Amino acid sequence: MILSWLRSRRRRAIAERPFPAVWGDMLRRTVRQVDWLGDEERARLQAWVAVFLAEKRFEGCGGMVVTDEVRLAVAGQAALTAIGFEQAFYPMLTSILVYPRDYVVPKAHPIGGGAQLEWHEPRFGETWAGGSMVLSWPRVVEGGRMRDGPRSVVIHECAHLLDLADGEIDGAPPLTGSRGAWAADMQACRDRFEAALDEGRSTAFDEYAAESDAEFFAVASECFFQDPHRLVRHDAVLYARLTEAWCQDPRQRVPPRDPRDR
Repeated sequence: MILSWLRSRRRRAIAERPFPAVWGDMLRRTVRQVDWLGDEERARLQAWVAVFLAEKRFEGCGGMVVTDEVRLAVAGQAALTAIGFEQAFYPMLTSILVYPRDYVVPKAHPIGGGAQLEWHEPRFGETWAGGSMVLSWPRVVEGGRMRDGPRSVVIHECAHLLDLADGEIDGAPPLTGSRGAWAADMQACRDRFEAALDEGRSTAFDEYAAESDAEFFAVASECFFQDPHRLVRHDAVLYARLTEAWCQDPRQRVPPRDPRDR
């Protein structure tokens, strides 16, 4: 109880400090959506970013140098996902590891007779249950500046963090409503998505969403924040369920994109 009170007091003190002007400039350069926020939302985002940066450890990997621009690009996109929550700073996250490019991880699969198939799998980002998030810097840049359609690796990994808040990354984040109704709707949404893939029809987001319930939630969340109007057109039920999960409606700030750009 005392530790919680002290933590809240410290966070409040950090949030009330003037936000450095140079940080504000970096946020606007690296996170396009900052310019679409109203004054109150921007102030809340900046306060959240200040606390997040004070509490999380950033590490460069593979020769990556972590600058304030790197930290703000990550924190700014993460903050977009947290605008709808009160004092939600992803407590299970302790460190962010950033690579200067897409990275690879070794993989192996047994093929019988004591042998195994080994390969290296390319990655853009991942979240570890132990408290770390791993990111490719070029993908962070693309997501923040909205150069890659509805994709954002930071938002994707924040979705996994929200999902993990109840102890398991299973595509079912903590909810205030009925988990049964959520599960039924999300399964129906996933079924429609996979049917569209099978039939070669257009979908709102990447086919990687078909990998699992967890990836469906994470990839759909990317589109929810990056191109909400597109998501509503493709599946209004899915959009409604994600507003419940994230406690916000990004359509209120993100302008519609020209369909010809897709």
